[in-house]
Amino acid sequence: MEYLIQLGRKLWDAAEPGFHEVKTGKILTATFTEAGFILEKFGNFPGFAATVDGNYRTKKVALIADMDALPLPGSEPRQYIHSCGHHVQLTALAGAAAALQKSKPELLKHISFMAIPAEEYIDLEKRETLRQEGKISQLSGKLELIQRGVFNYPDVIISMHSAAFSNPLYISSVRAMSGFDVMHFTFTGAASHAGASPHKGINAQNAAVLFLQACAFQRESFNEDMHVRIHPILKLAENQSVNLIPDYAFVETYVRSADPETIQEVSRKLKNAAEGCAQAIGAGVTVETIPGYAPFRADMRLHTLLQETAQAEGIPFIDEAYSSASTDVGNISQLKPTIMLGLPGVNGKFHNPAFRVTDEEAAYVFPASFLVHYLEKVCSFS
Repeated sequence: MEYLIQLGRKLWDAAEPGFHEVKTGKILTATFTEAGFILEKFGNFPGFAATVDGNYRTKKVALIADMDALPLPGSEPRQYIHSCGHHVQLTALAGAAAALQKSKPELLKHISFMAIPAEEYIDLEKRETLRQEGKISQLSGKLELIQRGVFNYPDVIISMHSAAFSNPLYISSVRAMSGFDVMHFTFTGAASHAGASPHKGINAQNAAVLFLQACAFQRESFNEDMHVRIHPILKLAENQSVNLIPDYAFVETYVRSADPETIQEVSRKLKNAAEGCAQAIGAGVTVETIPGYAPFRADMRLHTLLQETAQAEGIPFIDEAYSSASTDVGNISQLKPTIMLGLPGVNGKFHNPAFRVTDEEAAYVFPASFLVHYLEKVCSFS
C-alpha cells in the first residue's frame, strides 16, 4: 500500500481553496481513471463521481470526501494547507475504491465515489463572485450539489473526516454536530485626525470593540444543552491609518448551535447588541446574516453497523456524542441516512498550521481496508 502513502503526500502538497481545487482534481482524476473507473464531472468546477459504469444515479451508496484546504496564516502570496485533513479523506476514497476492486468487485455496482469541493465556509467574497458569474448558486460544494440534485440518487451517504483521539488506531463516529449561520456587522462612524481633532470623529472601532465585549457578556445567557458557540473577529479597512479615527470597522462571527431555532435566537441577541453598542458611541451599524450549514445528525442504524464492523475487526470504536464543529454534510444528513467516520493517524490540531499526519499507515492505508468491510455491510443493509 505504499502507493496510498505517496498519494496522501502528493495531495498534501496540492492544497487549494474551495471551488479551485485544480491540481487536486487532476491528481484524483488520474488515480481513478488509471484504476479503470469512469468519471462524471459535477459541472464547471472541480469534483466528480467515479463509478465502474459511469452512472452514479444508479448507485445506492455514495462514499464522499472533501477536496479543499484552508489558508496558511501569514503566507504572502496566500498559500493553503490541508490543516483539516481533507487529503486524508481523499486518500481513503481512492484507497477504498482500489481495495474493493481487488477483493469485492461485485460491490462496485452499488457504490459511487465522490470527490467534492469547497467544504470549508471561507473566502465567501470570492465565492460570491462565482455566484454572480453564474458558475455556482450556493456557497459550498455539498450545498451546490444538493441544489443540482446529485444527492437525490444514493440511498445512503458515507462521509469521512480525520479525528482527534489519542489512540494509535481506531474508528470513531460522531452522532451530532452544530449547524451555523454567518453574521457580518459593519460599524460606520466619521473620520477625523486622531491627534489634532479626535472629538470631531466618531470611532467605528470603539463601537465594534464595545460590541465584542457585549458578545463576551452574552455567553453566560446561552443554554449549554444547545451547544452555542460564537467566535467574533474584528477587522478594519485595509488602508486604515494609525493617525485617523476609523470610520469603518467590521466584525464577523459564526453563530453555532445544535438547534436551528437557537441559532436564530442568538443571532437576534447579537443584532440587538450591535445596534445598542453603535448607538452608545454615536455610530451606525448594518447587519448581514448569511445561512451556513444545518446541524449534522448521524443515522443510528449506520452508526450501530459501524460499531459492529469495528468490533468484528478488533478495531477500537469511539462513540462521540457531539462535536461543536460544523460541516455541509449536515445538510445532507437532513435529507438522507448519513454517517461520518472518524479516521486516525493525525495530531488533531485542526485548522492550525501545526496540523500533521503522524502515522501514515493509520491515516492513509488502514481506512481503505476497513472501508471494504464496512461498505460490504452497508450494501447488504441498505
